[in-house]
Amino acid sequence: MDEVARQPSVQESAWRLLKGLRPRAVDLARLALIQQQPAEWLAQPDHLVTLLPQLGLNDEGLAEFPPALHGSCGQGLRIWQYPIQFGPYLAQLARLQVRSYLELGIRHGGSYLATVALLERFRPLDFAVGVDIIPCAAMTEYQAINPRSRFACLNSQSAEFTALLQQYGTVDLVFIDSHHEENQCRREFAALVPYANMIAFHDISNIGCPGIAKVWQEIKALPGWTCHEYTEQYPGLGPYMGIGLAIKNSRLDELG
Repeated sequence: MDEVARQPSVQESAWRLLKGLRPRAVDLARLALIQQQPAEWLAQPDHLVTLLPQLGLNDEGLAEFPPALHGSCGQGLRIWQYPIQFGPYLAQLARLQVRSYLELGIRHGGSYLATVALLERFRPLDFAVGVDIIPCAAMTEYQAINPRSRFACLNSQSAEFTALLQQYGTVDLVFIDSHHEENQCRREFAALVPYANMIAFHDISNIGCPGIAKVWQEIKALPGWTCHEYTEQYPGLGPYMGIGLAIKNSRLDELG
């Protein structure tokens, strides 16, 4: 085998890097800020935009956050989302009567924990699953608090992930926030279509993730789906992050 053939692929190198990362501890006590609020209050986007910084934001990629939010970064749940995007998205979920949840790519677990805690203020989930190739201690701690939640430490491109989907059969909502690479995102969507009623994507408007934006545009053009976008930006930054939510029309028909 020649030297070129022995070189690891970009994907293999990326996976090795990801496996070497370690998530940081999060403060699960912050979930009480969600649990103590009435469901009606949590259904309001403006309330959630205000609440999310109190839950704690991530400090990786700090330059992507406006200075006004820096005091909330590096603490609490370490949510890696823009409050002005994540708040309206979560408020929309509150109206969709989500029955089960799966998140691909949880990093420190913050977005997953906040989403599950909020959804369960409206109805107990049948199950919730966080998936990441990196171990996450916070998920084990949370499972002791919420037995409907579990963590699967595996590669979303593996046979084990397919087996996980087959085990559950149907997942009402999936949030894809994994490797931020075009082909992987496209494969994850294709793998999830037979199982998921709703599929959300992170970084659809992130200047650093053009491949995700391309996949999202493809999905918006598909028949049988209704799509929503949450892409508001903070002045002078980005564009960064952005959330897209694709809902099967058949699922919307159930809501009437």
